[in-house]
Amino acid sequence: MSIFGYNLGNLIAVKCSKFSWPTRRFTFEPEPYSIGLPERGKHITNGFFLFEGHLVEAQNTSIWDIKCPNADFEKELHGFGWLDHLAADGSAKARNLAKQWFWEWIERFGGGLGPGWCPQLTGRRIIRVINHSQILLFNESVKKQKIYFKILGHQANFLSRRAKAEKSGLKRLEALTGLIFCASVLKGKEHFLKSNMKKLNRVSMRCINKNGDVSSRNPEELMHIFIMLSWAARAIIEVKRKPLKNHLLAIELIAPNLRALRLGNGGLVHFHGGGRGMPGRLDQALSEISNRLPARIGGAMGYHRISNNGTILIMDVGAQIKKNEPSFSALAFELSIGHEELIVNTGPGMLFGNNWLDASRTLYAHSGVCIDETTPSVGRTDVVPKAERKESADVVELNSSHDGFALSHGVLHYRKIEMNRKGSIISGRDTILADGVSHCGIFDGWLKRKNAKFMPFNARFHISPDVNLEFGIHDTVVSMTTPKGDIWILRSKNAKISIQESAYMQYGRLNPRAAKQVVVSGSAVDYQGVIEWTLSRLEVMDH
Repeated sequence: MSIFGYNLGNLIAVKCSKFSWPTRRFTFEPEPYSIGLPERGKHITNGFFLFEGHLVEAQNTSIWDIKCPNADFEKELHGFGWLDHLAADGSAKARNLAKQWFWEWIERFGGGLGPGWCPQLTGRRIIRVINHSQILLFNESVKKQKIYFKILGHQANFLSRRAKAEKSGLKRLEALTGLIFCASVLKGKEHFLKSNMKKLNRVSMRCINKNGDVSSRNPEELMHIFIMLSWAARAIIEVKRKPLKNHLLAIELIAPNLRALRLGNGGLVHFHGGGRGMPGRLDQALSEISNRLPARIGGAMGYHRISNNGTILIMDVGAQIKKNEPSFSALAFELSIGHEELIVNTGPGMLFGNNWLDASRTLYAHSGVCIDETTPSVGRTDVVPKAERKESADVVELNSSHDGFALSHGVLHYRKIEMNRKGSIISGRDTILADGVSHCGIFDGWLKRKNAKFMPFNARFHISPDVNLEFGIHDTVVSMTTPKGDIWILRSKNAKISIQESAYMQYGRLNPRAAKQVVVSGSAVDYQGVIEWTLSRLEVMDH
């Protein structure tokens, strides 16, 4: 369907959806399924609007009077995610703004105007409006309460006509979840439930593959799918019904994957555009399902997980997929100690605009190995790493490799990582190697073009901004002190160590956080180079 046909269909459905039996009350008092970040709520009440990577400052201005920098920013406003943040703030000012902006939306757009009348945004918006009904209806007149339920009924009718128009699995899932939520909680809309349970059952397994993975390999996208499915299941169970087979199967497949992709603080790993996720939201969704399967052994979705005694390392050893806007993070990893992050990737640059987005997709924004300060491109072909896991009584060992630099530099990257069973020592060996005549020829050609005697490469360790860094004796080691007081030592026997600037992308902040990275630098001569490093906890700090 063309964009014109899609928009025309939405416009027609908006008009037709006004004419049906209205809803006047809830079948039961709904409790919030979603909550936002208090700090984001405070930013919004102070006039700082950060959406879709753009920050707009507009004090004492209605959210509907903001000069939007682009269409995506404007659409995000109509999804009402800001309502979650204002509810999380909870101050009188935040609650008053939530009510004011909601009633303004009805006045300006409730009749069918604006970009918000599409299935995905309507599904997203209607859940928030119902979630926070106690705020929106507090001390309101009977007349306004009738208007509130009338607009809910209008949107539910619209979704019943147009949810199927969304072709993307996640977009249709959001639309159907909103509709099922309405059918469960709104008196007079119960007839929408049975047919849309069947539609949701069909789309559930289209969003993932048979292993519970998503093709983008974005952990946060997988989390969004899981949360939509779990919210829909919860709404169905509230009215004494049972979710259908594929709906439950999708939840069952995704849950152990998400557990495998979480660090010790419960946040998801930063890979392929994904962030940690809204704090607490995934915890709540996982706690409400009957599936108690542990994290998938080895890892999930192309990520390998090593977890010993509270130390968790998660590495990307999956396919770096060819697409329009590819990212590359092969053999990069993140590491947490208990609830504290230690080694990280910079995170989802989309939070702060296109420049940060482009930078966050590169290998040097990850804790991986770069050659000549470059990052491989997967624009023409997929790069598929290889990985083998070995376990013994003493250590867990992961051997991996990728050929992302083969065409440009003539070398393969081999990474060997070991973690002892106490989780107190992680050792690594990073090798770049020109293997074969053709690769050696590319290697020689690169040296000739650069007029160089060796090929430089480095292993990068982006450090959590909450961790304090200090050089040790003769700048040969770096000590890292966590907020809790644990001290970890990074050393290399055969390479130069430096500390450089980095950044950390985090939900709830208006700008990236300043951070540091430890860079261990080596060089390849005669077609091979090796960096060896160890990361160990200072034994005197053991508990």
